[in-house]
Amino acid sequence: MDLRDSPRRLRALTSYAVTLAAARAGELAGRRVARHGATKAAFGILAVIDEFGPSSQADLGRRLGMDRRSVSEEAARLERDGFILRAPDPADARRNRLETTAAGRELLSHLDASLTAVQDELLAPLSAPERGELARLLALVNQHTSE
Repeated sequence: MDLRDSPRRLRALTSYAVTLAAARAGELAGRRVARHGATKAAFGILAVIDEFGPSSQADLGRRLGMDRRSVSEEAARLERDGFILRAPDPADARRNRLETTAAGRELLSHLDASLTAVQDELLAPLSAPERGELARLLALVNQHTSE
């Protein structure tokens, strides 16, 4: 969709431009991760475990803004495909704790490279300083809306 095809009132709304950009980013990211047989959710789960260590499904859901059922379904798929191990949490046997396998770490590395390419494609019209400024401004907006 081209922003110029939208009514003036919509074009005047920054939130509308952000929504269009987010939709385009999601579309590009979804296609790129699918090339690896993965999903955007899989990338998020693997990234959380990589950065924060073995995690409960509830913790993954909180960190990623995913509901319990979605985390459980994605974890089951990642486990089935050999990218994570899911076992009772030693600290609380009522919870499952997920950790990555060597195959999961390799997949995460491929997804990192693919999503870096997505950033370059999405932000191609911007210079490096403009990209940095956009990231800074979006971080401010997102920080404010989460408080």
